[in-house]
Amino acid sequence: MTAAGRERHSGRGKGQRGVSWCRYASGFTLIEVTIVIFIIVMMTSITIPHMKTFAESTRLRSTARSIRSLMEFARSSSVTQRTEYVVMFNSQQREYWLSLLEFLDQESGSNVTDSSRTALSESLASLSESDEDSIGTMAEEEGQIAGTYSRTGGILGIPKPLPASVNIAQISSPRTTTGDANETEYIVFYPNGTAEDFEIYLQSQSGKLLLLSVTQATGRAAIRELTVEEIAELDLELSE
Repeated sequence: MTAAGRERHSGRGKGQRGVSWCRYASGFTLIEVTIVIFIIVMMTSITIPHMKTFAESTRLRSTARSIRSLMEFARSSSVTQRTEYVVMFNSQQREYWLSLLEFLDQESGSNVTDSSRTALSESLASLSESDEDSIGTMAEEEGQIAGTYSRTGGILGIPKPLPASVNIAQISSPRTTTGDANETEYIVFYPNGTAEDFEIYLQSQSGKLLLLSVTQATGRAAIRELTVEEIAELDLELSE
């Protein structure tokens, strides 16, 4: 190759490297950046509602399992200790708790007072701020009401609150009280392993509905998600 040819070849190579370098050094254009941002915004707007619904569904199922666990605990305790246990529900206060049937006092009308709950409330109200550490001991003492002490003593009458995103849509129970904001519904578990027919409908903010039901013959609790058709047939007064 002649000297002139080598110069043309060398110059062409330098020119190509220069064009290539300029192309990579130029970076992203405004249109490309805008497209990327648009895609991110679209994906976020689609994903966030699904994440919220998933979180609500998780809390709903977790609440249903927690109630079922307490019912199973009440059933097993009733069988082993040969006494009737109850699981109480207060829809207005959005809470539930464990108690003994013998602690329930039937008042005038259909109202029921749980002495394990009222005694605990009075005890806690009398505590000063410096006595807060003794709450656990106080709860254990509740198990000795009427001379009864058991492995359930530390949780009798202590309420378990519902999560903010979970509501009690309806309760179907033969043990339903009427009256003021302290009205309660409850289910009784018997020493022979049976219970009363009971249904509680739990609803999430997104509208999903779970049915927790107890079969009388076995005293066992089951959880099932309701379909849209089943919800329409039940005609429940669902919260918005």
